[in-house]
Amino acid sequence: MAALIRRSLEDAGLDRPGTAYCDPQLDRLAEYHAGLERPGAYWVAVERVGSRHGRGSGDDDGGGDDCDSVADSCGVSGHDTNVCGTHDLGADGVVVGGVGVAAWPGSEDTCELQKLYVSADRRGLGLGRRLLERALAFAGEHYRRCYLETHSSLEAACGLYRSAGFEFLDGPLPGGEHSAMDMWAVKKVGERDNEIYDASDK
Repeated sequence: MAALIRRSLEDAGLDRPGTAYCDPQLDRLAEYHAGLERPGAYWVAVERVGSRHGRGSGDDDGGGDDCDSVADSCGVSGHDTNVCGTHDLGADGVVVGGVGVAAWPGSEDTCELQKLYVSADRRGLGLGRRLLERALAFAGEHYRRCYLETHSSLEAACGLYRSAGFEFLDGPLPGGEHSAMDMWAVKKVGERDNEIYDASDK
Protein backbone atom coordinates (compact mmCIF):
# COMPACT_ATOMS: atom_id res chain seq x y z
CA MET A 1 0.00 0.00 0.00
CA ALA A 2 2.87 2.35 0.76
CA ALA A 3 4.28 1.82 -2.73
CA LEU A 4 0.87 2.51 -4.30
CA ILE A 5 0.50 5.75 -2.32
CA ARG A 6 3.99 6.91 -3.20
CA ARG A 7 3.46 6.21 -6.90
CA SER A 8 0.18 8.12 -6.85
CA LEU A 9 1.76 11.13 -5.18
CA GLU A 10 4.73 11.05 -7.54
CA ASP A 11 2.37 11.04 -10.52
CA ALA A 12 0.58 14.06 -9.07
CA GLY A 13 3.80 15.93 -8.29
CA LEU A 14 3.07 15.71 -4.57
CA ASP A 15 6.07 13.63 -3.53
CA ARG A 16 7.33 16.23 -1.10
CA PRO A 17 7.22 17.21 2.58
CA GLY A 18 3.81 18.25 3.84
CA THR A 19 2.04 15.32 2.16
CA ALA A 20 1.41 11.67 3.04
CA TYR A 21 4.54 10.86 1.03
CA CYS A 22 6.68 11.67 4.06
CA ASP A 23 4.45 10.20 6.79
CA PRO A 24 6.58 8.01 9.11
CA GLN A 25 3.75 5.44 9.45
CA LEU A 26 3.34 4.94 5.70
CA ASP A 27 5.21 1.63 5.65
CA ARG A 28 3.28 0.20 8.61
CA LEU A 29 -0.31 1.32 8.18
CA ALA A 30 -1.91 -1.79 9.67
CA GLU A 31 0.37 -1.68 12.71
CA TYR A 32 -0.19 2.05 13.13
CA HIS A 33 -3.98 1.84 13.05
CA ALA A 34 -4.03 -1.24 15.28
CA GLY A 35 -2.13 0.74 17.91
CA LEU A 36 -4.41 3.78 18.05
CA GLU A 37 -5.94 4.61 21.42
CA ARG A 38 -9.24 5.72 19.88
CA PRO A 39 -11.31 3.97 17.16
CA GLY A 40 -9.55 3.81 13.82
CA ALA A 41 -8.93 1.40 10.97
CA TYR A 42 -7.24 0.96 7.61
CA TRP A 43 -8.80 -1.14 4.85
CA VAL A 44 -6.97 -2.54 1.83
CA ALA A 45 -8.66 -3.63 -1.39
CA VAL A 46 -7.12 -6.79 -2.79
CA GLU A 47 -7.33 -8.23 -6.27
CA ARG A 48 -6.37 -11.86 -6.58
CA VAL A 49 -4.22 -12.80 -9.54
CA GLY A 50 -6.32 -14.45 -12.22
CA SER A 51 -9.61 -13.04 -10.92
CA ARG A 52 -10.00 -10.38 -13.61
CA HIS A 53 -12.41 -11.18 -16.40
CA GLY A 54 -12.54 -7.78 -18.06
CA ARG A 55 -13.43 -4.42 -16.57
CA GLY A 56 -16.93 -4.18 -15.22
CA SER A 57 -17.73 -7.90 -15.38
CA GLY A 58 -18.85 -9.97 -12.43
CA ASP A 59 -16.47 -10.71 -9.56
CA ASP A 60 -16.37 -12.56 -6.27
CA ASP A 61 -17.84 -9.74 -4.20
CA GLY A 62 -20.45 -8.58 -6.67
CA GLY A 63 -19.02 -5.11 -6.99
CA GLY A 64 -18.50 -5.25 -10.73
CA ASP A 65 -14.89 -4.07 -10.52
CA ASP A 66 -13.04 -7.40 -10.44
CA CYS A 67 -11.78 -6.71 -6.93
CA ASP A 68 -12.30 -9.71 -4.68
CA SER A 69 -12.87 -7.63 -1.58
CA VAL A 70 -12.94 -4.01 -0.53
CA ALA A 71 -11.51 -4.89 2.85
CA ASP A 72 -9.64 -8.16 2.77
CA SER A 73 -6.82 -6.75 4.84
CA CYS A 74 -7.02 -4.18 7.58
CA GLY A 75 -5.53 -2.99 10.82
CA VAL A 76 -7.99 -1.87 13.47
CA SER A 77 -7.38 -0.17 16.79
CA GLY A 78 -7.81 -2.25 19.90
CA HIS A 79 -11.46 -1.75 20.77
CA ASP A 80 -14.10 -4.43 21.25
CA THR A 81 -16.33 -2.72 18.70
CA ASN A 82 -13.62 -2.71 16.03
CA VAL A 83 -13.38 -6.27 14.83
CA CYS A 84 -11.83 -7.04 11.47
CA GLY A 85 -10.33 -10.11 9.89
CA THR A 86 -6.96 -10.11 8.17
CA HIS A 87 -6.01 -11.58 4.82
CA ASP A 88 -2.66 -13.02 3.83
CA LEU A 89 -1.92 -11.69 0.36
CA GLY A 90 0.71 -14.34 -0.31
CA ALA A 91 1.81 -14.64 -3.93
CA ASP A 92 -1.71 -14.41 -5.36
CA GLY A 93 -2.90 -11.02 -4.13
CA VAL A 94 -2.34 -7.53 -5.47
CA VAL A 95 -3.17 -4.42 -3.45
CA VAL A 96 -5.23 -2.05 -5.62
CA GLY A 97 -6.48 0.52 -3.10
CA GLY A 98 -6.90 1.51 0.51
CA VAL A 99 -8.42 3.99 2.95
CA GLY A 100 -8.15 4.77 6.65
CA VAL A 101 -9.94 6.49 9.52
CA ALA A 102 -8.37 7.87 12.69
CA ALA A 103 -9.34 10.35 15.38
CA TRP A 104 -8.48 13.98 14.68
CA PRO A 105 -6.03 15.31 17.31
CA GLY A 106 -7.60 17.51 19.95
CA SER A 107 -11.20 16.60 19.06
CA GLU A 108 -13.54 14.19 20.81
CA ASP A 109 -16.05 13.87 17.98
CA THR A 110 -14.10 14.35 14.74
CA CYS A 111 -12.15 11.76 12.79
CA GLU A 112 -9.99 12.09 9.71
CA LEU A 113 -10.34 10.23 6.43
CA GLN A 114 -6.81 9.12 5.66
CA LYS A 115 -4.92 7.92 2.61
CA LEU A 116 -7.70 7.05 0.18
CA TYR A 117 -5.80 5.87 -2.88
CA VAL A 118 -6.59 3.57 -5.80
CA SER A 119 -4.00 2.27 -8.26
CA ALA A 120 -3.95 4.11 -11.58
CA ASP A 121 -5.24 1.16 -13.62
CA ARG A 122 -8.22 0.61 -11.30
CA ARG A 123 -9.60 4.16 -11.24
CA GLY A 124 -12.94 5.03 -12.74
CA LEU A 125 -14.51 1.68 -11.80
CA GLY A 126 -16.13 2.64 -8.50
CA LEU A 127 -13.52 1.18 -6.17
CA GLY A 128 -12.68 4.54 -4.61
CA ARG A 129 -16.35 5.13 -3.82
CA ARG A 130 -16.69 1.70 -2.23
CA LEU A 131 -13.64 2.30 -0.07
CA LEU A 132 -15.02 5.70 0.94
CA GLU A 133 -18.39 4.20 1.84
CA ARG A 134 -16.73 1.58 4.02
CA ALA A 135 -14.67 4.23 5.83
CA LEU A 136 -17.65 6.57 6.35
CA ALA A 137 -19.77 3.74 7.74
CA PHE A 138 -17.09 3.05 10.32
CA ALA A 139 -16.68 6.77 11.05
CA GLY A 140 -20.40 7.14 11.68
CA GLU A 141 -20.29 4.43 14.34
CA HIS A 142 -17.67 6.26 16.40
CA TYR A 143 -17.62 9.96 15.51
CA ARG A 144 -19.91 12.86 14.60
CA ARG A 145 -17.84 14.36 11.82
CA CYS A 146 -15.29 13.17 9.29
CA TYR A 147 -12.63 15.62 8.12
CA LEU A 148 -10.18 15.33 5.25
CA GLU A 149 -7.33 17.22 3.67
CA THR A 150 -6.56 16.95 -0.04
CA HIS A 151 -5.03 18.91 -2.91
CA SER A 152 -6.78 20.81 -5.69
CA SER A 153 -4.69 18.98 -8.30
CA LEU A 154 -6.41 15.71 -7.34
CA GLU A 155 -9.56 16.60 -9.25
CA ALA A 156 -11.10 13.13 -9.31
CA ALA A 157 -10.70 12.77 -5.55
CA CYS A 158 -12.21 16.20 -4.91
CA GLY A 159 -15.15 15.29 -7.12
CA LEU A 160 -15.67 12.06 -5.21
CA TYR A 161 -15.68 13.88 -1.88
CA ARG A 162 -18.18 16.46 -3.13
CA SER A 163 -20.50 13.77 -4.45
CA ALA A 164 -20.30 12.00 -1.07
CA GLY A 165 -21.56 15.11 0.71
CA PHE A 166 -18.35 16.64 2.03
CA GLU A 167 -18.48 20.41 2.47
CA PHE A 168 -15.27 22.25 1.68
CA LEU A 169 -13.90 24.69 4.25
CA ASP A 170 -11.99 27.96 3.93
CA GLY A 171 -9.04 26.61 5.89
CA PRO A 172 -7.69 23.56 7.75
CA LEU A 173 -8.58 22.46 11.24
CA PRO A 174 -5.78 23.05 13.74
CA GLY A 175 -3.52 20.11 14.48
CA GLY A 176 -2.86 18.79 10.97
CA GLU A 177 0.51 17.63 9.64
CA HIS A 178 0.03 17.98 5.88
CA SER A 179 0.88 21.60 5.23
CA ALA A 180 1.10 21.13 1.45
CA MET A 181 -2.61 20.37 1.18
CA ASP A 182 -4.75 23.24 -0.08
CA MET A 183 -8.30 21.88 0.25
CA TRP A 184 -10.13 20.81 3.40
CA ALA A 185 -13.59 19.31 3.83
CA VAL A 186 -15.90 17.86 6.45
CA LYS A 187 -18.98 15.65 6.50
CA LYS A 188 -21.44 14.88 9.28
CA VAL A 189 -21.43 11.14 9.86
CA GLY A 190 -22.91 10.56 13.32
CA GLU A 191 -26.65 10.42 13.95
CA ARG A 192 -26.30 12.82 16.88
CA ASP A 193 -25.02 15.78 14.88
CA ASN A 194 -27.58 18.02 13.15
CA GLU A 195 -25.82 21.34 13.49
CA ILE A 196 -23.97 23.16 10.73
CA TYR A 197 -20.24 22.59 11.05
CA ASP A 198 -17.87 25.54 11.44
CA ALA A 199 -14.11 25.36 10.84
CA SER A 200 -13.57 27.02 14.22
CA ASP A 201 -15.17 24.09 16.05
CA LYS A 202 -12.73 21.86 17.89
